[in-house]
Amino acid sequence: MESKSHNFLIANTISDIFYHLKNVQDLQIIGGCTGNDLIGEQCATIRYIPELKLTEKHERYIDFGPAVTLSEMLSLGQSNMPTVLYEALETISCYQIRNMATLGGNICSKGLKQTLWSPLLALDARLEVKNQTSTKYIPFSKFEGVPENFILTKIRVPIDEWQIAIFKRVGPSSRITPESAGFTFLVNTQKNMIVDIKITFAGNGVFKSLELENKIIGSKIPLDKKFIEDLIREADIIFSARFSNPLVNPILKAQFLNLLKYSLEQLS
Repeated sequence: MESKSHNFLIANTISDIFYHLKNVQDLQIIGGCTGNDLIGEQCATIRYIPELKLTEKHERYIDFGPAVTLSEMLSLGQSNMPTVLYEALETISCYQIRNMATLGGNICSKGLKQTLWSPLLALDARLEVKNQTSTKYIPFSKFEGVPENFILTKIRVPIDEWQIAIFKRVGPSSRITPESAGFTFLVNTQKNMIVDIKITFAGNGVFKSLELENKIIGSKIPLDKKFIEDLIREADIIFSARFSNPLVNPILKAQFLNLLKYSLEQLS
């Protein structure tokens, strides 16, 4: 099999990236380059652009540049970001890989959804993308890739507190495979009632059901056993309809339902 050659361009400013996007056909923007099997023939790295390596914490949210490495995110400490995001970061590969891998690379990788997809979806993260003349803001729930001729410039993560925050990863610990997925469960209660809930599961596909979440919002706690069993049956139906693709390993559904049952039982 003929091996492909790669042309790597280094951008030192955002203007450099726009120049390369305009003049290089099929240019792929890369970060830490840890997903070697996904690298195209024409690449430009953003990891040296200062504006894209910034982290800024505000009262209600934290802004990450896409070139921030996973190790740099972890170095902020668990108290400075949502618990589920920090715990997800801790599960990713090894120290050496986290030193190279970037946040932008994790969420923009094609194919299987990477580890941070589930918590960022549950947390209602928002993405800022720019081209030479305009800026757009994309809710993470609507993100299907960076639009053509745009670059990802910021990932904004709300830091609202959640009374119950659970992240679990399934699949191999050292790599992403079709059996890998991240599960996130967030709950806020008030006066013994569930007032907000987020449930996400992402790997070889993405699960987030407003229908399921709305069935739970308003429920009194503690949840009784029958209510939880009914929710699991409902989740089974919704998951099966959403993941009818035969390429999705049926074990993933069993793992999702087990994790959901475990999480709901924390409210019983």
